[in-house]
Amino acid sequence: MAEVRLIKVTSCEPGMVVANDIMNDFGAVILFKNSKLDDYAIKKLKKLEIEYVKVFKEYALEDNKPALNDALYNNSLSDYKDLVWNISCGKNVEMGRIQDIVGSLSNNFDCINDAITCLSKIRAVDEYTYCHGLNVSLLCTLLGKWLNLHSTQIKMLSEAGLLHDIGKSKIPPKILNKPDKLTPAEYEEIKKHPVHGYNILEKSVGIPKDIALAVLMHHEREDGSGYPFGLKSSQIHHFAKILAVVDVFDAMTSNRVYKKRQPPFDVLELYESEYLTKCDAKILLTFLKHIASYYIGSNVKLNDGTKAEIVYINPNIISRPVIRVDNSEVLDLCTRPDIKIVELL
Repeated sequence: MAEVRLIKVTSCEPGMVVANDIMNDFGAVILFKNSKLDDYAIKKLKKLEIEYVKVFKEYALEDNKPALNDALYNNSLSDYKDLVWNISCGKNVEMGRIQDIVGSLSNNFDCINDAITCLSKIRAVDEYTYCHGLNVSLLCTLLGKWLNLHSTQIKMLSEAGLLHDIGKSKIPPKILNKPDKLTPAEYEEIKKHPVHGYNILEKSVGIPKDIALAVLMHHEREDGSGYPFGLKSSQIHHFAKILAVVDVFDAMTSNRVYKKRQPPFDVLELYESEYLTKCDAKILLTFLKHIASYYIGSNVKLNDGTKAEIVYINPNIISRPVIRVDNSEVLDLCTRPDIKIVELL
């Protein structure tokens, strides 16, 4: 069993791994056991005036990780663009390159703070298609761990995440990059991308069947409302169910050609109102539980212009947290439908 020690938060360093769940005064988990500390997490602990934490004794010191992660992400993005270009030119998928990209991402963005901080950065709209593939792969790695999947499964799932929209390389750019609402005919063309992706992967050497099926089914929904086949619950591959959850989150919190990014709590509200019947409930609730922990301690802007801090996430209504306004008044947004979080600060 790994040795645990109690240290002051002021002595914490990036790379340390916390040995127990860390909660704030409201009983909300702000860091789960086995989370790796980074600059963001340490600042959050200091801000919440938590004095001591338990960490595992052995850890890897990580100097200047934010800058390093930016560089790694951009390098992976460049590699992925090149790979997609080759596929659009008719070449087969190079599984070795896919594994290299996913390996770099999963090894360096191995905690929720690293990943969400990176995903939250505003990137060029015309980069969306490529960034989305990297982001979904990152989120697949995290969610696979939260679901306690085997490392081999997580690896394949993350590779499926990177490849999930590869079929869009066969969609005409004028449709893919159209800034206006798609016509019914154009939307039907877009809906062909899972089949295009499956066909690309099926003829490529070394692509596991599980990855190809995940790509084929990632737009299927539990209630049969998805595409391309309108499959239901037990007919949908487990990896595709996981992809469905993270795909929606990254798409809605990113700037796209035809739509601006939505505030995270609007997306969480949408999950609660529409997706509990469309997505696998266990997978979705696991995702929401861990994603919500990232936002505890965050400063936000309300619809009346007031600034506040998120202090507690209600596990039953994640989209309506408890907030502290002006460092004093505490408001439960579950009881205040007139108040809305419009921006993270």
